[in-house]
Amino acid sequence: MMRINIYDIINSKNALLHNDGIAIFQEAEKLHDTYNDTIELDFSGVNRLSTLFLNASFGKLLAKYGAEITRHYFQPANYSQISSFMEKFNDMWDNFENKENYQAYRELDFA
Repeated sequence: MMRINIYDIINSKNALLHNDGIAIFQEAEKLHDTYNDTIELDFSGVNRLSTLFLNASFGKLLAKYGAEITRHYFQPANYSQISSFMEKFNDMWDNFENKENYQAYRELDFA
């Protein structure tokens, strides 16, 4: 298993920005395409995150690889200090799986 430390890449305890999510997506994409191994996305040191960040990171992984591969290969970890993590993560995932209802939303946030 490989690991991406979110804090080390975005240099912030707040994972809020679209560009930060894109940076995580690009790193995860590069590791997956190179090694085809499970990647743990480690949120140690991160205290806050936004749906915008999740859309730009995990949402783009979902758009590229689909739900089955994303669920298997890209695993969030060490996020218990972020009280709203699972709620936001599940909302992001649900929005993707119901994409026909969120097409305009996706075109903006996954661009």
